[in-house]
Amino acid sequence: MTPIIRLNESHLEAVIALHHEVVREFPPELVARETDAFFRDHMAACGQIFGAFRHDRLIAYGVLGLPRPGDPNFGRDHGLPDHELAGVAHIDGVAVRADQRRLRWQHRMVQHRLQAAREAGRKIALSTVAPENYASVVNILSAGLSIRNLISKFGGKRFLLRRDLEDHSGTVTSSSDPSEMSTWCLCNDLERCEELLEAGYVGVTYRKASDDTVPEIGWRPAQFMQG
Repeated sequence: MTPIIRLNESHLEAVIALHHEVVREFPPELVARETDAFFRDHMAACGQIFGAFRHDRLIAYGVLGLPRPGDPNFGRDHGLPDHELAGVAHIDGVAVRADQRRLRWQHRMVQHRLQAAREAGRKIALSTVAPENYASVVNILSAGLSIRNLISKFGGKRFLLRRDLEDHSGTVTSSSDPSEMSTWCLCNDLERCEELLEAGYVGVTYRKASDDTVPEIGWRPAQFMQG
């Protein structure tokens, strides 16, 4: 299996090139357009970037944010108290070359970054995903993060997701058993998603919809969740 390695500044040009190659495929509201400085900073100053190569060509990368005091912190979007912000890790941008998709690279990158965040001493993993970026929603939910809110961010609507990193139970927790879901709705039904979030539900799993295009999200009351 092709290994995932931590990248450094010698890989910066390849990361930036793959980022621009991938974001050209998506509408601006679905994926964040990052600056070159963002990638440079996340290679050491405020994070780590991991990648995989095939025949010396970068085929996938994933960004782990380790925000410092004063850095932008997704914890503020979640309303975390100040004393918890130092424990936050960002499961940030990911890109996979088009000819390498459907090979679970995005899933592997999420899992790798969760472990790296634990090793860095972080306690809470937070991420943002556009509801219509179905592949990312599926991969993030598969990794045990759960939808806690829906806000306007990065030029469009974004789910806010969270996982407690002190939970080592694996990628799918008992709370995400499809048979235990209270209700389901289509991933892109934002009105229904907002209603459920306002009613105190958390989105914890997914299933394929009948037309096999838009996944459905499974929801449970928040009191069943830890973290």
